[in-house]
Amino acid sequence: MPKDKATCDIDPVCKMDLSGQEGKVGYDFEDVTYYFCSELCKGHFEKEPKKYAKQTK
Repeated sequence: MPKDKATCDIDPVCKMDLSGQEGKVGYDFEDVTYYFCSELCKGHFEKEPKKYAKQTK
């Protein structure tokens, strides 16, 4: 992951705080790496990334 990419430590789908957790599920969208508590939340994000990405900005 390039150093200039921002990261997200709150699951944008379920709003779980992921700070300090290892093994998070990641997904890159518009130069931001979003992290999720599970593959299920990642799947929801992948279907509608703009919906969830707007909520985290």
